[in-house]
Parts: sequence; structure tokens; C-alpha cells
Amino acid sequence: MFFKPKYPYSKELKKPMTFGNVDMQKAIDSGNMLKSIDFMTKPVKKFRTDEVRLEKKEYSSFDGERIPYYMFTPNEEKEKYPAMIYYHGGGFMFPIQEPMMKNSVIYAKEMGIKVFLPDMRISLEHPCDTILEDCYGMLKYVFEHAEELQVDTEKVFVYGDSAGGSLAASVTQLCRDRDGYTLCGQLLCYPVCDCESEKYPSVEEYKDAVWSKDSNKAMWHTFLRKGTNLPEYVVPMRNSLHNLPKAYVEPLGVDTLRDEAKAYAEKLRAAGVEVTENLIPGAYHGYDSDLKSPLVKRSFEARMEFMREILK
Repeated sequence: MFFKPKYPYSKELKKPMTFGNVDMQKAIDSGNMLKSIDFMTKPVKKFRTDEVRLEKKEYSSFDGERIPYYMFTPNEEKEKYPAMIYYHGGGFMFPIQEPMMKNSVIYAKEMGIKVFLPDMRISLEHPCDTILEDCYGMLKYVFEHAEELQVDTEKVFVYGDSAGGSLAASVTQLCRDRDGYTLCGQLLCYPVCDCESEKYPSVEEYKDAVWSKDSNKAMWHTFLRKGTNLPEYVVPMRNSLHNLPKAYVEPLGVDTLRDEAKAYAEKLRAAGVEVTENLIPGAYHGYDSDLKSPLVKRSFEARMEFMREILK
């Protein structure tokens, strides 16, 4: 991995690394990607904080599998809390990593909300339908166990970054069509939206950027390779977007996914959904792990301003 100075990255951010010179498909097919999982998860297993209360628990997914999740609760005691269900990024193939833990702490502390961060199964080992059902199972669990979890069911929203943005969008659609649970909002940060990525100019324009064109192709191939019975849900752009809750969509200025995020925001608007679209100039994929950056701090404030609006 190496720095690509040819792209107009913001000077307010650390220099990024890129997957542009990594043959991700080869790493997946050889099994090397799966072998790296333990290394990735070590910082998460060691993660500690006194800024909020952190608990690791489990819920039962659609097939009876026990899925771990992290629950972040503000130190301030309340009878009921608003709740964020956070679907993490990682190309559908990586587990929770340390930046997602840190983000969850920030949101729980600053917003006074409970954050539920499920460690759903991954595409290196499981079909896309299984992953999506794990994600929907987290939402269903929160609503069905709201009293014991101290959750205000009128103030539950979903959040996702990158591939997690895709899962958050898909779960929002499932929530509309299945059990009648009501979400108050959806936050989609530099989301994956469409498996037909080649039709968006930003994929070629930033093909060697942090999340490269080839890595994006390998991600979708791996996610969809075992087929699906939910084709209109596993690819959010394929589905009808009517009757969905308010959305915050955050495309990034220097990202292969920029134009599909913008297209998804436009499709939401065309379906009558209220959308806050916040393009971040000069930002690269995963930029928000640079928590000391003034640009990242402004982005977090914009996201939390949207949260305040939907939680009124």
C-alpha cells in the first residue's frame, strides 16, 4: 500500500494509504485475506473505554446462530435511550475494527444514545443473504427487547459506513417491507450502493485511490458469489425507495464510491424521501478514522446535527 499524491486529498487529513496496488481478488482466493482476520481483530478485543459503558453481548440470528454485538451506553442514567444500530464497513468481508469502536464511543457520549454494533458474519465465509439477515436480526432484536435494553422505540435509527452503509440502506428497506418497525432515520456515510459500479465516472476517476476500482470489483464478486434470494435488497440501488425515513448521505470528494452515493441520494429524493446530502471535498475512503482532523470533526458535527433533527 502506498500514498497516491496525484489525487486532490484535503490537507486537513493525514496522508492516506491505498489498496490501489493490492490484488484483493488474489488475496481472497488464496485464503490470505481470511488469515488476516485475527490480526485485524486484536485491537478490538483489547478495546477499553471509561467514557461510556461498554458491554459485549449476543443475539440470535434468523438461523439460530449467536451473533456477538457491542453495546455502548452513556454514563448518564436514563429510563430510555434513543438507539443507533451501527453497521460497520469493511467491504462485507472484514469484521469490526478499532475505528468503529471509537466512533461508537463518540456517538454514545456526545448524543446520549445507545449504540448497537453487531459483528455480523462476513462474505469470506458466508452468503450475502446470511450477512443481511444478521443485520436485520440486530434491528429486530433491539425492537423486540426494547424494554430490557432501555430503548425508546420511537427513536431508533440506522447508521453505516462504506459497505456498512449498503447494509444500513438494505435493512431500512427490509424494515419498511417486513415487520412494521419504524425507523426515524438512516445515516449512510460514503456508502456502497450499486454492484454496477462501472457506470459511475468516479470509479475510473479515482481508480487507484484509497478504495480502488479493483478492490471494489473484488468486494462485490465476493459478496454476491454464492447467489441471493433477496436481489432487490442486497443491492440497495435496485429497490424501490418510497416510504423510507429521512436520510443523511455523505459522498466523499476523492472516492470511487462518490457518484453512486450521489445517485442513491438523488433516487431517494425522487421517491419523496427527505435527504440531507453532505459531500466532503478532499475526503478519501475511511477518512473519518483521522479523529484529530478539523475536517473530520466538522463531519462528525454534521452527522450529529442530523441525528439531533431526527431525534426531536
